[in-house]
Amino acid sequence: MWLYNSAGVANGNSDNSLASFYFGGFGNNYVDDGDVKRYREYDSFPGFEIDALAGRDFGKSVLELNLPPLRFEEIGSPGFFLDWARPAIFVGALTARPADGSGRRTVYNAGTQVDLRFTVMSRLNMTLSFGYAAGFEDGRKLDEEWMLVAQDPLARAPFILPTNVA
Repeated sequence: MWLYNSAGVANGNSDNSLASFYFGGFGNNYVDDGDVKRYREYDSFPGFEIDALAGRDFGKSVLELNLPPLRFEEIGSPGFFLDWARPAIFVGALTARPADGSGRRTVYNAGTQVDLRFTVMSRLNMTLSFGYAAGFEDGRKLDEEWMLVAQDPLARAPFILPTNVA
């Protein structure tokens, strides 16, 4: 079980949209070469659309439970097989003061993500992740989000520059 905390205070003209923090979404692209668990990052907040939540100052906490991976021995072929599936469950709280001067807003989320690790061409690791999260405020569900992302196995493969170019 892990607890992630973050906080921030923005400075600058409150009429400038760049002088606020923005939150929302799992934070992954459909095909990605970054970390698959981006919901841990300070600016993500699954269950709400990307940048749906904004604030001049904020406090955020995420509690995550990583369940043990399920290991597989015989799913696939030697050139493409499933190694393991790793489920995670998370809940979060975010409080922020909007730039428009309205009162502090507190929202919550709850979600899950499952990462499937494949081995491609006997050496390259690829992760296929899917997740779901719901966003809440004042005890009501405001929004929900589904996520599906494939981690590009070639983006993490070693790249060797040729030393002899004719």
